[in-house]
Amino acid sequence: MKRSNILVLAITLLALILPSSSLADMSRRIHTPRGEVITLVIASSVLKNTRIHDLDFSESGDVFLITAAPLPSADSIQTISINFHQGSTVAQTDYVEIGPGKTVQEVYCPDSFDQIVIDSSGY
Repeated sequence: MKRSNILVLAITLLALILPSSSLADMSRRIHTPRGEVITLVIASSVLKNTRIHDLDFSESGDVFLITAAPLPSADSIQTISINFHQGSTVAQTDYVEIGPGKTVQEVYCPDSFDQIVIDSSGY
């Protein structure tokens, strides 16, 4: 069971790392360290403008980490929003700056959520 979860997470992360040729949002169901199954949605605008190297949770599941770099220039800065949803309600929104170069950002997770949406912030 644990091995299959690791395999699913590795395949999901590989799909996130590879450049996307479509302009559609990407959506995947993933397992959190808390034992929940959530939906991770990455907006097409983020896929077009940001290279995502890694998405992960801390061991406790209290922190969501994103490692990314802006495209096409590593010298630019992209601001993205990370929205945690519980049902149809936004439980928490955080804004992170990606760049210049490869950047690791941490966002504290709310107590309860069933979806994470990563989108361009418009800033």
